[in-house]
Amino acid sequence: MADRMAEPEDRSLELPDWGIGAARGRAGMCEQPASRTYWILLILFVELQIADILTTDRALAVPGVWELNPLMAISQAEFGAAWWVPKLAVVAYLCLAATFMRRRWPIIFAVSVSGLAVLGNISHF
Repeated sequence: MADRMAEPEDRSLELPDWGIGAARGRAGMCEQPASRTYWILLILFVELQIADILTTDRALAVPGVWELNPLMAISQAEFGAAWWVPKLAVVAYLCLAATFMRRRWPIIFAVSVSGLAVLGNISHF
């Protein structure tokens, strides 16, 4: 009878292996590193942002061309030739945030939009 009264072992540190939360750690982050494809997409995003800065500068040199992104237009008006500094700060923040994301669709969307921006700039040359 004494065996039945024994305290059960402490299992409070174990996490259940159920559905959506199965791959998450205590802080809600992925335990597994991001895949190679994800890192390639992230690098492509950074390269497209740099290409966007370079092609925007060249496109804005063409008469009659203006910046369509209102935030970048404000940045250009406030910072002049260094308008790209706030853009790179936002890109750095997005890259840091992207490393904690589990889904791929946001980075695929960002790469697609960035690619379209670069193609739009190139069309003005």
